[in-house]
Amino acid sequence: MRLDIISQGETTPVDLGDGSVTIGGGEVDDIRLEGLPVKLVTLAVDGSRLSLKAIRPVRIGEQLFPANVVRLVLPGEGFLLPNDVMVRRPDDEAARERRKNVSTDFLARELLKGTSEQLEMRAASLTCVAGADEGHVFPLAFVETAIGRGDEVDVRLRDRSVSRRHANLIHRRGGYLVEALGSTNGVYVNGEKVAGSRRLNRGDVLELGHSMLRFDAGEQAPEERTVIQKLDELQAPKPPAPILPATEAEERNAITDQLPPPPVNRTADIAIGVIGVLLVLSGLGTALAFLS
Repeated sequence: MRLDIISQGETTPVDLGDGSVTIGGGEVDDIRLEGLPVKLVTLAVDGSRLSLKAIRPVRIGEQLFPANVVRLVLPGEGFLLPNDVMVRRPDDEAARERRKNVSTDFLARELLKGTSEQLEMRAASLTCVAGADEGHVFPLAFVETAIGRGDEVDVRLRDRSVSRRHANLIHRRGGYLVEALGSTNGVYVNGEKVAGSRRLNRGDVLELGHSMLRFDAGEQAPEERTVIQKLDELQAPKPPAPILPATEAEERNAITDQLPPPPVNRTADIAIGVIGVLLVLSGLGTALAFLS
């Protein structure tokens, strides 16, 4: 397998055989580059399959991968090392033509089935990079995509170690989630087992049985970005209404409403009651004198 090492504008080709190869700045490294840590990157070559593991986070394409996570390097991809050193795997013209033909065949079949209105030119896709279906590209044209070995799934793999319905890919809020369906061999993303569901990023590698599929997020349409932005605005918590300054009359009324009621004058009530009783008694006395 050929790799191109690009440093300071110069390209140095390197031919690798099957097995393990280390890249670093130590004397024990198979490919020694000054200024790099010892055994910074370990490459595993198996025929046309190239995998990478680094002791530090490494950027492959546009995606930054954590340390000590195995990641496949596909034809046309490269990974960036310190000191602006790029190691690139040249693309294979035959593989590129094969992927194009597979994609064209898929679109033709969808047109014949009358479901082409659900397809998008900016759709995400899965590319099988290892396994029985290596080289196949599966566009993700639906909100929910079932992956497995059965006849009823949307992405069908010929891998016998894959369950009939192994996993689901769900399109939600402008991104994709992979959902494990409790299969015997499980679902792995970048070497980590998925429990439940996990959000996918561009370049992530899904492992199902003996098959590996690279996820490409595609391009989000402008109208889709607008809808997502509007949803975020609608769901964002609204700030409390501002307290407007009250007018002078409203402030006086508010103060008056808060004052306690005036005390009741009980003495005046008693005096009025006594006077009333005396008047009644006086009237009775006058009436009795008149009758006698």
